[in-house]
Amino acid sequence: STLAQGVTVTIQVELAGFDDDLDARSELEGAIVSADGDSMVARLTYLFQPKTSLGVVLGMPFERELTPDDYLWTIYGADDPDNAMPAAKRYASLSVLQAMRDAESDLQRGDRNPLTQLLRELPPSEKNLARALDEMSRARERLGRDPNVREIERLLLDRLTKMAGPQLGVQPSLAFAGRKEDLLRSVRLFVDANATRGIDRTSTGAANIVYIALLLEKLQARREADSGEDTILAVEEPEAHLHPTLQRHVFAHLLSEFDDLILTTHSPHIAAVSPLHSFILIARIGDASQAHIVPPGILTDLQTRDLERYLNVTRAEILFARRIILVEGAADSYLLPALAHSTGFNLDAHGIVVASVEGTDFMPYIRLLGTKGLNRPVVVLTDGDTTDSSKIDKAEFGLSRVRDLLEHHAVDIYPTFKAKLGKITPGRLPDGDQRTGRPRLVELAAKRGIYVGHRTLELDVVPLLKDEIYAAFEDLFPGTTKRKNIKSAIDAVVDGQGGPSTAAGEKLLSYVEEVGKGRFAQRLAAHVQEIDDLRDRVIELLDYDEEDALATADLLDVPGCGPLLALLNDLRTQVEEMPLLPTCEEYQDAIDDDDDTQDEEDDHDDDDWDEA
Repeated sequence: STLAQGVTVTIQVELAGFDDDLDARSELEGAIVSADGDSMVARLTYLFQPKTSLGVVLGMPFERELTPDDYLWTIYGADDPDNAMPAAKRYASLSVLQAMRDAESDLQRGDRNPLTQLLRELPPSEKNLARALDEMSRARERLGRDPNVREIERLLLDRLTKMAGPQLGVQPSLAFAGRKEDLLRSVRLFVDANATRGIDRTSTGAANIVYIALLLEKLQARREADSGEDTILAVEEPEAHLHPTLQRHVFAHLLSEFDDLILTTHSPHIAAVSPLHSFILIARIGDASQAHIVPPGILTDLQTRDLERYLNVTRAEILFARRIILVEGAADSYLLPALAHSTGFNLDAHGIVVASVEGTDFMPYIRLLGTKGLNRPVVVLTDGDTTDSSKIDKAEFGLSRVRDLLEHHAVDIYPTFKAKLGKITPGRLPDGDQRTGRPRLVELAAKRGIYVGHRTLELDVVPLLKDEIYAAFEDLFPGTTKRKNIKSAIDAVVDGQGGPSTAAGEKLLSYVEEVGKGRFAQRLAAHVQEIDDLRDRVIELLDYDEEDALATADLLDVPGCGPLLALLNDLRTQVEEMPLLPTCEEYQDAIDDDDDTQDEEDDHDDDDWDEA
């Protein structure tokens, strides 16, 4: 429902810790809901709803769209609507800094100028004011006797007399205001030491910073006054007009110096300098908005500190993303968007962010973003890291990692996954093969949004992207001898001789590490995004017919990079209702569905226009 359709908004706030404050106990007497235990608890309820005079019951159709004037609000104590306590509002002093503010204009207007308000809180001494007013009075008299000023008075009087005659009863005279309040209003703010450049001669961003600084000083002065009261500062989208580096610096100071602060933002620059426990993440779920916080105890102190360091500007995008893909390193961050792009699937267009955790410790991020935390749609892509170890946790590093994540992320399948993993036989792994039972666990994890590869990313993608890998190496290694060795290593991996314990796999990885995984992935991604036959390659690797559909279960069987393709397939199916690698028929069906949806929207727009 919307405001125009009729809504009821109820907000309840519970207060505690006022047992020793007699004034607070007196004011909240009608709102106390619990006096047991160590502390009193008072509950205030804010109710916003259509006026009862409308004669309309919520849920019934309105004869017209409602406006804010059709609503009323009240505050009552405890759970009794008849126990009205609207006076409670005056104890919550709120100063709001709007998003679409015009700082330059406000600084020029006396009634809205925070400098004038600050001067009222910290006025000049009465002695100095009186002396200044006396000097100004004499100056005004001299100006008032100026012949040109007198001439303007005469001309204006003649014009009024001709226009309206003597019945108007107006005798114009020109003078210069001389009240104390006018003197304070006349103080102007300059942005240079010589007082020659006004606030209108600086940038919009600088004017905003000056505006906020004045506002904070005014609030601080009010707090320090003997009769002052605490004021909550609410800043809406403070990033407006500010350079990113200024956003971080200014609001790191703001957040550390001002306790009673409510701040709304879409800026990862501000989120990057904010403490995790202060987040209230508001996200649209269906037709409604839901708010989530980081619950106390869900993260250890160490995890909290690590995550706050992790959330730099780029990574803080995970807080604003519609969907998040957590990966191990920079290589995944480059390759996934490029591979999706080659199929026409634009991750950015759907608000999907690929975030590297710079390692394999996904648990803090799952705790932060999972259903028990901020409740964001999140999936994980991790390497399989299979070895020849005789211990299962080392033989199947990736699956062991998944098991630990499922204990927190998907408790319903955790016991089954753990039991099946324990039945896998570790030890020597034949080149290019998987242990019995492993594919079933990979499929089970994928159903819960955790996709685990076979070995490591650079080796897993070789069967699918061998030509692009060689092209990337050509860019990075111009020497012909080394190119020949690289091609031999690639061919050996494709032929199934590229397991982590084989010379071919180790040799290929050594070439990657020689230039760095991130740098190699950058060059590889540049070639991958130009691919136009990815479906044909997958069909060939699976030995399918050209017209066969490719579902997630099919893609998981693709040698090496199957889980990566399955992840992208699941995401595209969710956001575009089309598989990653559609058949011609599936693609046409998706296009037709889009056309039908657009026609419905156009018809709806036409109806709205007819009504208008």
